[in-house]
Amino acid sequence: MLDPAFSSITPFMASDESTSANSAVDAQADIESNHAKHSVPADIDGLPERRKHASSPSADSQSVLAYRQDTAERHSQLIRKFRTLMPLPASPTSLPVLAYDRSPRSTDNFRSSNDFDLPEDCNPTGWNDLYVSGSGSIASLDQLTRLNPCREHPVTVLDAREESHAIVGGYPCTWRTPNNWSNVGRSREEVLADEHDRIRLLKAQEKVQIIHRKDLKDEAPNPRMVTLNKPQIFSEEELVRAANAKYVRLTVTDHLAPRAEDVDAFIATERGMERHERLHVHCEAGLGRTSIFIVMHDMLNNAATASFEDIIRRQRAFNPGRSLDSHKDVSHKGRSDFRNDRSEFLSLFYEYAKSNPKGQPSSWSKWLDHQHREHSP
Repeated sequence: MLDPAFSSITPFMASDESTSANSAVDAQADIESNHAKHSVPADIDGLPERRKHASSPSADSQSVLAYRQDTAERHSQLIRKFRTLMPLPASPTSLPVLAYDRSPRSTDNFRSSNDFDLPEDCNPTGWNDLYVSGSGSIASLDQLTRLNPCREHPVTVLDAREESHAIVGGYPCTWRTPNNWSNVGRSREEVLADEHDRIRLLKAQEKVQIIHRKDLKDEAPNPRMVTLNKPQIFSEEELVRAANAKYVRLTVTDHLAPRAEDVDAFIATERGMERHERLHVHCEAGLGRTSIFIVMHDMLNNAATASFEDIIRRQRAFNPGRSLDSHKDVSHKGRSDFRNDRSEFLSLFYEYAKSNPKGQPSSWSKWLDHQHREHSP
């Protein structure tokens, strides 16, 4: 049974702790300002740039026809791409290491549409009815009660993380490998089984040692460590349900576009939500996967009345960092192709959302199949 006092845990620190863990993990290191003043790159919507029409009627007609043909071909290419199984990165060769994502009670990258005023140059259509929020990993009841879950205003917490994780002595912890790809290629059932087994084995330990996420990532020679004596250990689902919120787990690979099965599960969640029910999305840092699903939520609710560019522009203002910037250079991390996949996925999902407001009547997979049949030669 989850102890209600867990909402304000002060973890026991062993004397061999190398550096105080009370400073928040620097999850903001790579974040750059990316507000609505930035224009939407032409390639982020997955479509070719609009051609400038010639002045003569005949040339104008030819140009429009060519644009439509280019657009239709690009649409067909994206349908074929996302209808099939997407390429996955290679499985890591190193064993997962238990690392803490940030310090207890930290609320990295928390934002709520209810508390955010859009810039004047953003289209506000449907914004006030989104009831969506996002953050980094969840570790306490305090973070959940901030969402005010109750019978009149229910809250669904969408955990988008594929990597195995748990709350250990108040710390949000992850079994990490490079790029967070420890569970890449595994099914949802395999991921949940791995997480369950790791938590069970961890609970049997008298002492648990965890390493600072950033120091592990940077291979620091003297990483910050925390040693906990017989700490309380919970799965995130236990924590969320103790706060009287609903819990939905998707196993989305970090840095990649979501798979069709994850998109279908998300759409099923959206269909089951009550009017004015809050959707809270999180991943590890509260940036990439969190931003993607917040954009998808906006599209499902507003694609019929707001353009793709309008939605991307206001979501760039709302979401921190450069998660929606297709031009961010991640080539040194081996993730460039996957980042482009995310941009293309969002452009295609917008077309789905226009045809299926609030995810009705077709699922993502069925819509892809239908589009494939319609556009096949």
